[in-house]
Amino acid sequence: MKSLYILISIINITKIFAETCSNSAFFQCGGDNWKGQSCCKSGYSCKKYNQWYSMCMPETNESTTTIKKTTTTTKPSSTPTNKEVSKEEEPVNSKLPSAPVGYASMNGGTTGGKGGQTIIVSNQSELQSAIKVSGTKIIKVKGIIQLSSDISINKTSNLSLIGMDNNSGFTGGGFFIKSTNNLIIQNLKFSYCLGSSKDCLGIRRSSNIWVDHCEFYSDLNHGKDYYDGLVDFTYASDYITVSWCYLHDHSKVSLVGHSDNNGSEDRGKLHVTYHHNYFRNVISRIPSIRFGTGHIFNNVYEDIDYTCINSRMGAQVLVEGNVFRKASHPIVTNYESVEDGYVVERNNNFGNTGNSNSITRIGSFNTAPYKYTMDSINSVYNNVINNVGPQ
Repeated sequence: MKSLYILISIINITKIFAETCSNSAFFQCGGDNWKGQSCCKSGYSCKKYNQWYSMCMPETNESTTTIKKTTTTTKPSSTPTNKEVSKEEEPVNSKLPSAPVGYASMNGGTTGGKGGQTIIVSNQSELQSAIKVSGTKIIKVKGIIQLSSDISINKTSNLSLIGMDNNSGFTGGGFFIKSTNNLIIQNLKFSYCLGSSKDCLGIRRSSNIWVDHCEFYSDLNHGKDYYDGLVDFTYASDYITVSWCYLHDHSKVSLVGHSDNNGSEDRGKLHVTYHHNYFRNVISRIPSIRFGTGHIFNNVYEDIDYTCINSRMGAQVLVEGNVFRKASHPIVTNYESVEDGYVVERNNNFGNTGNSNSITRIGSFNTAPYKYTMDSINSVYNNVINNVGPQ
């Protein structure tokens, strides 16, 4: 009888603990050597992804089951486990860099969700819930997610948004990112962004942003304003690197500084680096820079209809080691604004385009304030086109 009483007491205590579990949605709840809570709040259950990692997921979530089946076959000897990624921010695969080159390496560096928990998402609802989770985090995207509206990331710091493979990303809508610091967006596809802003990435008043090994595209079957920007940085955003991305089949590609009238906020900000990107079959703004400071090196421009690099409103831009092929107006400083920009141009290959630049003012920005390695101009084209985009 005494043993039965003890057993009943244990069951009751366990029941009370389960009912009052504080483990929130999408938090880790199990795995080898896990010493935290192993229960989940009401409506969620602890789903096992592999030997080292389990996470609180909605009990009726069908897509989570699919992910579980996929990841249980992962071998720790060849691919980082979820637990290892959460602790060390290992790249999704060995082809991806773990740290940025360029302005995103400054101002304390850009580390994203390094050291935080990992959350796997495969639909818009899961993504929006994951963004709301507090603290440092890595959101891993599985597959192409159809967005019915733009995703808002506001006043969030220490976040990585990373594609799990070379066919993960978003279509139909984009991201409105505001007052966010230390953000990595890597290994993702963005296409046909027709949310309220019509931007794939619209980034405002944010700093230490690294966009790496992504693909951005729409089409050229509509007017230039049918879509807006693929990757835009405005309202005094700062310390930015865009690297190893494939941007194609679009009109207005990448705007830095949104208005000639925003100089009071933008001057002294908008430090951006574009390196090893492939711009193909696009119209303009690759990039267009107002007021800021830009370093543009080792990119490839091919089949460009209107303008490539446009320095405006006193912007200081260093353009070096790029390759232009069938690219109209590679570098201009006197287009579309009431004030010209500045450019220092060196060691670029204008190929069959010829030197059809319109550089009215030579700049004073001659040396980038960070370490970087320039590729030989003869190797840039093949290196870039063979290695850009999701891996």
